[in-house]
Parts: sequence; C-alpha cells; structure tokens
Amino acid sequence: METLSPELLDIATWVRDIQQYIENDSSPVLTRLIMNIGFTDMLNDYIHEHKIEIDPTYFTVLKNYIANMKSLLALCDRYRDERKGQYTNLIEPLANKQVADLLQRSVDAGILDSDYQPFPKTQLIELKVIAYAISYICKFKHPYNHFEKLWKRTDNNRIGACRIPKYRIQKYDYAKSIYPEVDFSEMKSTKKVEVFYIEQNDEDRRIMLDALLKHGYISLDTTFKKFNGIFDKEQFSGPIDWKKGQRQLAYFLFQAFARFNEKNLWIKGECCFLVNGKTPHVACLSSGYSFIKRHNWTDRFDLKLKEICDRFNHIEPISVPFKNSLPIHTSKCVFHSTASPEAISTMYDALVSEGYIDPQTSFEAYKGIFVETEFKGPVVWMKSQIRLSYLVHLAFKPENPFDMWVKCVYCFRLPSGKAPSRESMDSNLRTIKKRNTLDNFDIKLKTIADNYLAAIQKK
Repeated sequence: METLSPELLDIATWVRDIQQYIENDSSPVLTRLIMNIGFTDMLNDYIHEHKIEIDPTYFTVLKNYIANMKSLLALCDRYRDERKGQYTNLIEPLANKQVADLLQRSVDAGILDSDYQPFPKTQLIELKVIAYAISYICKFKHPYNHFEKLWKRTDNNRIGACRIPKYRIQKYDYAKSIYPEVDFSEMKSTKKVEVFYIEQNDEDRRIMLDALLKHGYISLDTTFKKFNGIFDKEQFSGPIDWKKGQRQLAYFLFQAFARFNEKNLWIKGECCFLVNGKTPHVACLSSGYSFIKRHNWTDRFDLKLKEICDRFNHIEPISVPFKNSLPIHTSKCVFHSTASPEAISTMYDALVSEGYIDPQTSFEAYKGIFVETEFKGPVVWMKSQIRLSYLVHLAFKPENPFDMWVKCVYCFRLPSGKAPSRESMDSNLRTIKKRNTLDNFDIKLKTIADNYLAAIQKK
C-alpha cells in the first residue's frame, strides 16, 4: 500500500485544531476565510462513486476530512449568527444596531418589510437612496455593495446602476426625506466623464460623423457639436445613441480609437455611447470584441464600419479577393452584395418575367434590398416560401452566410402580406437537402442564382 504523506494523515487533526481556534477567536476574519473554502459535496459524491478505485487509506482520510469540514462550516455558521445577535436577518457587515435603526426608518416609512427586505412595489431608486444614505452615515467605502448582497440585486438590476429619474420623482424625494441628515448631491454624479483622445482634425471628425449617420449607426439627431463632445470633456454634453448592436459598437471602438485609448477604451465607450438608449456594459464590450478577435474576424466583421474607421485613421484600403472578403456582419437588414448594378438588374428582370416577384415591383424597389440607404420596403414574393428559401440559399448565402434568414424576413413579403418565417425557411431548406434536390428543385431559380453569382465572380 502506498505510504501517505504526514500532511495528509494529519488533515483530520488539523481541522479539529481549527475548530478549537474558532471558538476562541475574537475576529471574524478566519471564519470568512473558512467559509470561502466552499462546500465538499462534489468531493463527497466523487469518493463514494469511485470507492472501489480509491486506495482505502485515502478514502478513510478523505471521508474524515469531509465530515470534519462540514462540522467546521456548521461551527462557522453558528459563530457568525452569535456575532449577529438579534440581527440574524442582516448580512454580517450590516448586522449592528446602527444599521438596523437606520433601516427601521424605511420599514416605518413602508418601503421595507420587517425583515428589511423590499416589497414587490418598492422601486430600485428607493433602494439606492436607502443604501447611499446608510453608507453615508456609517462611512462605508462602497455605498452599494453590502446592500446589493442584502437585497440580492443581480447584474440586471444592480442598485449602483440605477439612474436618478428626471420625472416622476415623488418616491425618490420621499425616500430622501427619511434621512434628512444626508447630503445626496454626490449621489447624482458619481461617474467621471471619460472621453477619447485622438489626433484627427475637425474635417476627419465630420467625415466620420456623416458616414455613421448615412449608414444608420448612430441617431439621426446627432449634431457635430454633440459628436465632438466625445473627444473633449469641456464640450461633452452626453453620450451618443448607437443604433446597432453592442458587439458592433465594440468593433467600432477598437477599430476607430484603440490606437491611443487602449487602456481605458471600454470605460470610455460606456461613458460616450448608449446602445439603443441604454448604457453599454464594459465587460460585454470587452468580451464582444474578444469574440470577434478569437474567430479572426477583425478584418471582415463589418466591412462598412471598417471602411469608416480606416478612413478616419488614414489607413489605405487593402484589396482582398472576393472569396476571402465575406462580411460576418454588415450592420444591415438588407443583403450584402458586391454585384454590379447590371447583374442586379439582370436578376430583377428574370424574377419579374418568370413571375417570382410582384410585377408591380420597380427596379429601384428591388435594388433597395441590397442598398440600405435606398431601401423602400419589402419585395412581394409571388411563389411559395420554400422557393424563396431556395433562391436565398443559392444566390445570397455566399455573401451573407451568417444572417440570410434575418435579412430575408426584412426584405421580402409573401402574397398574403405576412413576413416569411425564419424557422420555416430553414426547415424548408433542410427538406430540399434531405431529398437531395438542391441542384434541380427549381431549374429556373437555379439558373437565375447561378447567373447572378457568375457575374459577381467575373467582377
């Protein structure tokens, strides 16, 4: 039998010694450290499931260790509750008379229940006021951390992220009135403004602003003065409203500003932009760009955004062969296409003459499904949805490999006026493939799609 080390043989004795130490310890530090070790449930399950495979001596020592650790954790729980005394419904940093008395004011005001927990009707701004007030009086270093744990506030409804309302402030004012000795002025603006450092001049900035507006990346009411504020603290008047996705914002920030702002890039992005009216999350911006970089999509995630950023940074465009330049995301609801106007016109004529699209559809309307700034509305597809799936897969997937069904829903309508179903189109295509009819399901459509792709390859 393998000889065990003295350290392993002494584990049980070590645990019992710690139990005795805790009973005589006047400080909660050791208790917290032991609680952070965690539970032994997984280890217990493992050794019992693999009892036959584990050396009997190891099994005995581990079994004793698990039993002693459970006893030790129970002792820590009891010790912690004894330290709390009558304040067992508060977490340890808050379990004292001063905090309990301050919380009782909110209980008496009808904002918290008798266990110091919020009612379902209690608003987040009221909790923010209570947390800030008590932290101000008790001089807690971080005003919201303890209370987010007490009230179990998660990432989606954290107290610190709650904004001060501009309207309907009755509950906000009422909560403040409960703590008249507190100065709430600092609570309103605890976030420091961070702007981007750049070397580009006003002309470069105007060109970038015009391009972002033209392609729908930012709100149309964004003025040059407001846009210029994200580069100058003195002129900063508020964040820019980004109209696309958060991952695309991360891509834009890195491509445009990372050269001189890499250290605090995401913090500055959080300060200077909103994503459809909401503050972006620093961690999500960082992880979003990491995802793009990890998949080696930095040069093609959004070709239009990259073009805008390269022009802003005076980077000469690099000619890339068609097969390697497929965009991952075009920021559009229309189809990305490198086809010439002539190739698009030829496809349009064929689809109209064969009755695939509404004959009332003008060429300008059809061309709009490829050019976002010229989009006039969805094109009416006159045939079955399965044939629409077939065409989109054959003709448009090569340049729209990741979002062709989303774009199809935006760009087409069925004769009934309903939008196509993404799930149904995907299912339809699987049926065609399963029947092995991808090359001959609809010969006319196949010819139209082949001619369109051939024109792109010749370009």
